[in-house]
Amino acid sequence: MSVVIERRDAVSGMGWTVLRGARADVMRALGAEHAALIEAQRADSDGGWSANVRRSRGVAAERFAAVADSTRAALPVESQELDWIAEGADIAPDELWAQNLRGDLGRDGTGCSDLSLLHGASVVLGHNEDGDAGLRGLLRLVTLDIEGDPSITVVWYPGMLPSNSFVTTSAGLSFGMDHVPVRVADLRGCGRHLVARHAQRQHSGAQARDALTRFGCAGGFAFDVADAEAGRVDLIENAAGVRAMQEGGVIRHTNHLRVVDGARGDLAVAADDEWLAESRARLAVLSDVSRNAADADAVWGALRADGVRNLRDDLFTLATAMVDTGADLVTVQAEGEPWRGSLGAFARGERVDA
Repeated sequence: MSVVIERRDAVSGMGWTVLRGARADVMRALGAEHAALIEAQRADSDGGWSANVRRSRGVAAERFAAVADSTRAALPVESQELDWIAEGADIAPDELWAQNLRGDLGRDGTGCSDLSLLHGASVVLGHNEDGDAGLRGLLRLVTLDIEGDPSITVVWYPGMLPSNSFVTTSAGLSFGMDHVPVRVADLRGCGRHLVARHAQRQHSGAQARDALTRFGCAGGFAFDVADAEAGRVDLIENAAGVRAMQEGGVIRHTNHLRVVDGARGDLAVAADDEWLAESRARLAVLSDVSRNAADADAVWGALRADGVRNLRDDLFTLATAMVDTGADLVTVQAEGEPWRGSLGAFARGERVDA
């Protein structure tokens, strides 16, 4: 196996692993290096992991097989990457697929907020990564420097394809992903995490935007995409095969559809859904605290504000990340104090403090 593994000093409490080499070697090493963390997640996820696996092998077996098959056909590289992670971690591949398709087969909880804007020649994108409070301390940073791809640095959940939270790349792209629930999945669609990974491997913003509108997700994701070279920010919603895009302005997003018509029958969740109400309430607070937002400081302040930043046991802001492309600046905060560093270096897997 030809892979270089480097370890950086922790960033705001998150360990940081950098892996460089050929695709198969890097992905196997990602699983092997973090096998204990993946196993801990498998054992300590309050039954969630085992429930997802049981569902994929039982009541949802037909749906699981359909989405997995359509994903493998449309996105073979990303599908193979997930298999290699499983191989490295010595986990049955279908177990990792069950985790990574959980939001394509049903609800995966809620959480995550994004705020993006243009500030002069700079693109600013901020993302709150929310989840169960029991996941505190599990998140880490991973850089993948794979031959032929732009390098990427991602806020990573062990066991997931490195793609479903906050990602920035050496191609000058940054992504924030928000779960959006749909009532009925599109079984002809692809797994959301793999669509995200495919877009993040692209060498230009145009290619990434094309990927996010060409490959339909079986479930639902909202993608906030910052493109430094083009000086633009976009919101792309991709839900149960339906795609729509909003370009420019101040973009705010939580966990319900805003550009795609979320009231249509195959997408609409129940009107009295508690998580829909929570997402709308969080968006209202985000809109209020960012109504005059015009720069990176305002974006950071809005995402860390009470009512946007979550501190509940069932909905906790595990990390906040923000890029300011014009200033070549990335800011990250998890369990520790905020860390600020060079964005370009960060995407390449180099720690350069600001």
